[in-house]
Amino acid sequence: MVVSDSLLRLWLRVWMVVFALGAIDFLVFPTVTLNVLNSAGNLFGMPAIPSRVIEFWAALAVAYMVLVAAFCWEATKERGIDAQPVRFLVLGKTTSSLVSLLYFVVVVHAFAFLANFLVDGFIAVGTFALLRGYKS
Repeated sequence: MVVSDSLLRLWLRVWMVVFALGAIDFLVFPTVTLNVLNSAGNLFGMPAIPSRVIEFWAALAVAYMVLVAAFCWEATKERGIDAQPVRFLVLGKTTSSLVSLLYFVVVVHAFAFLANFLVDGFIAVGTFALLRGYKS
């Protein structure tokens, strides 16, 4: 499958906005976000992740979300697509997904970990597939 410039650009720009909104969410509502994820997990009988010291982890999450949004921006700001920032995006999302799976399997079967494994895994695989099919 050959992926057009416009399809990969749209994919990256949509995720850029989502990541930027995620950064704002983690900065302004870290406890609320975790409580929502814990409530969703309760529907499936999954344990909650305690919200103690969440501000420290929220600061790291905000920085990560800003960084992945910047990768999307950098990749799409010129004519064509710059593949290097997209590769970094795939690396970051793959790492996030697999670490979440590790925590889900080894530490606690919490919905937040499972959800992050699935969402970031989807982003990583989708981005990788589009980049692989992209011809500049």
